[in-house]
Amino acid sequence: MKRIGFDKNTEYLPSFDKFQSVVNQRVMFLKFFNQEVSCNLKFSKEEFKACRKEGLFNIFVKKIFSHLLYKNNYSTSFRLDVEKSIKINKFLKKVNSDINFSFKNFSFSNKSTDINIAVNLIDIFEESGCSLYLDGNKIFKNFVSNKIIKNNESKKIDVNYDSIDIVSEENSFRTKIFTFWEFINSKSLQIDKHIQQAVNCINNGDFKQIYLVYPKNENFDKHIRIRTEGITCSEYEIKLIPYSLRSTLR
Repeated sequence: MKRIGFDKNTEYLPSFDKFQSVVNQRVMFLKFFNQEVSCNLKFSKEEFKACRKEGLFNIFVKKIFSHLLYKNNYSTSFRLDVEKSIKINKFLKKVNSDINFSFKNFSFSNKSTDINIAVNLIDIFEESGCSLYLDGNKIFKNFVSNKIIKNNESKKIDVNYDSIDIVSEENSFRTKIFTFWEFINSKSLQIDKHIQQAVNCINNGDFKQIYLVYPKNENFDKHIRIRTEGITCSEYEIKLIPYSLRSTLR
């Protein structure tokens, strides 16, 4: 499952490790969403509680609706934003039959921060037609890189398009990390392309220590050292690393 997310009828979320329950799967998804958006669009700890009773579609729609609750504020400074009002009302009409809330047409000021948040969320939500999917490879790489940066303040960390590079300022030790949103089985590895990628990196670059990182799961929970042919240098290290996602549940 390269993408994770939902539409109004179905949730497409992986089941593994501590994420066997739909509640934990939803929490993980919201944590991933939070890491990809600006602070004002993030879900709060209080909003996370809704995962126990609500599906992700309802949770997102209600978050949008929560920024519209104070509604018509016809003060002397009110200036109607026609474009945003049309966008919001069109969205609310679209989802009204799918979620239980009282609806009527609203008019909105162009100076409202909350209204701007609602519009930004609608734009994200409507990009794929009232569904929302995250790229598994992208969010996993961002999750791993954020953790590495936080835990290695004394080292230089370069986050590239396809890798995470770690360089120790003390001894110039260089490590390249490739992340993959794949749930592998240590007893039946099918990752020849990934290993070849590591081999090419060692042969053609300055990195002799390569980590291939995958989500930790019940079938892959220990480091695996790889020895392979085709490497031109005598000292190298290729490791498969299981990376836990349990911190998303804290």
